[in-house]
Formats: sequence, structure tokens, C-alpha cells
Amino acid sequence: MNSQNPNVPPPGSGPPAEDASSQALAEAMRSSFVIVQIIMVALVLVFLGSGFFTVGPQEQAIILRLGRPVEGGRLFGPGAHWAWPHPIDEVVKLRITSLTNADASVGWYQTPEERANNVPTPSSGPSKLNPAIITYALTADTNIIHVWATAYYRITDPSVFIFKFVNASAFITNALNNALLRASSEFPVDGILTSNQAAFRERVEQQVRDLIDAQHLGVTVDVGAVTVGHSPPLYLQAKFAEVVKATQERDRLLKAAQSYANTNVARATGEADTRVKVAEATRKRKVEMMASQAEVFTNLLAQYERDPELFKRIRQMTILQSVYTNAQEKILLPPNSREYRLQLGREPQVPSTNGLPTSP
Repeated sequence: MNSQNPNVPPPGSGPPAEDASSQALAEAMRSSFVIVQIIMVALVLVFLGSGFFTVGPQEQAIILRLGRPVEGGRLFGPGAHWAWPHPIDEVVKLRITSLTNADASVGWYQTPEERANNVPTPSSGPSKLNPAIITYALTADTNIIHVWATAYYRITDPSVFIFKFVNASAFITNALNNALLRASSEFPVDGILTSNQAAFRERVEQQVRDLIDAQHLGVTVDVGAVTVGHSPPLYLQAKFAEVVKATQERDRLLKAAQSYANTNVARATGEADTRVKVAEATRKRKVEMMASQAEVFTNLLAQYERDPELFKRIRQMTILQSVYTNAQEKILLPPNSREYRLQLGREPQVPSTNGLPTSP
């Protein structure tokens, strides 16, 4: 009888149950690790892929890395770009080519919101202005006037506009307010309301541009990008309307008088020129005629001086020939005759066809 060790498994028997479970657990662990690695790689790819962004054709972008501009505030133009995903990087997109407007907050009896909503203008106002409710400006001739302005600007340096000022738009509004009040103080009230409106608008625009450039706000106000409006005090609108009407009537009468003066002066000038030309033509004709007669007389004088008697006979024959040509009846007086008698009848003689006198 052979004795066997109880701790040694008999030949042909399988592994212990504990070793099989450990092996299965290890295989399960390895499979789980592979899946986790795949998921982690996928998450990393998704994380990195989320950093791609696109800038539109009318946009530029700035990348903020942990709150600070990347590469000194470099502007990224239109197209596809990549940045670290949030919260590492933050992409700020700006529409720098589009116009943004700022409205003045002083000088008018309505707020910018009321103006934008077309709130009807009150027909009259209090005779005493309350600066807490209604704002106004002073003109060069110490009159009170209401003015408003709107400036349209483009953001040309976004890094300055966004990161160097807490609210750059407020600075633009303040610059517009200062420009509006200063320009109003340089013009009389009539110039702002009627006669010099274009110069007033240009002055406001120039003041706004100078203040913005001096403060380096990173924006540009183009020429003609400022609009202004004006109005007399509400309680004086009727009086100002009368003044404007009288001014227009005066201008109309002055233009009519100037037109009448121009017409009459032009007509008188034309008539004077015509008379001068006619007189000059008459003078020239008379001078030429007198010169011709003088030349004829000179020629005749020379002939007379050569033979006075012959000249007299020739001239007498020439004159008689012209007389005989046009005369129907010819009567010749005998030489040295002092008396001539004519036999007259009661009836006139009948003219003959051959030019000879006939008796009835």
C-alpha cells in the first residue's frame, strides 16, 4: 500500500480554482486598461481638436492665454486657426471693419434712446432750463442752443481698444460730448442754426478726431462719419422761426434785387455797346465819304487850275445833261435875255410821246 502526500494533487487533475479566478481577473484588468487607454487617447484628441476655430471674412481674433494676449496681442485674420482649448486659451473675435456708433449724451432735451425710438418732440418747454433734466450748450454769442451728435467709428487696433481701457466706448462718448460743447462755443447761434451748418459739423468732427487720436483709443473716425443736429430752446422755437422766416424773406428780396440789377445792367451794357458800335460805324462811313469827296475835289481843283473856262463849260454840259435827261419839256433862254414870255392856255398841254410840246 502506497502512501500519498495530501498536498500534492493527483496526476491529471486541473489547476486550482483560486489560480483560475486570478488569471481571469488579470485578463479582465488588461482589457479594461486597453479600453481606458483608447478612451483617454480619444478624449485627448477631442480636447485638442476643440482648439480649432475659424475667423470670418470681416473679423479678426485675439487669443488670450490665461487672461493675457498671445504674442503681444497679435491679430489673427480670416481663416482657420488653433489655440489651446478653454480654460487655457480664450478666443475673442472682433468685427473691426463694421461701423459702430456713439451718441452724445449732452446738449439735447431727449435721451439717445428717445431719439432712437422717434419719441415726438415736445411743442414747447419750460422757460427755465433745468440742467438735471434738459441739457444744452452755449454759443459764441452767449445764446442757449440744443445740439446732438452721433459719431460712427471703426476699431482699427483691437488690442488697444479692448485691453487698455475698461470701457473704451465711454471714452468715445466723452470725446464726442467735449467736441460738441467746444464747437458750439466757437459759433454764433445763427451760424449753427442757419448760415454755417456745414462748418459747424466739420468742426465737431475735427474735434472728435483730435481727441480720439490724442487718447489713442484704437479707433478711427472717417471723414463725414459724424452727424449733428440742432434746435433752439423749446420755449423760443416760435421766435426763432420768425427770425428764420424774416431772414429767408430778406435773402429772397436781396436775390430778386440782385437779379433785377444784373438784368438791367446787362441790358444797358448791351444797348451801350450797340450804340457805340453804330456810332463808330457811322463815324467811319462819314470819314470815308468825306475822304472820297476830298479826293474828288482835289482832282477837280487840279483840272480847274489847268483851264478854268474849259472846266466851267464841261461842268455846265455835265449838269445840263443830267437836267435834260429827267426833264419832259425844255425851254432855252436866248443869251443875254432878261425877259421871257410864255403863252399859257386854260387847259394844260397834253404830253407828247416824242418829248416835243404840242398845242391843243
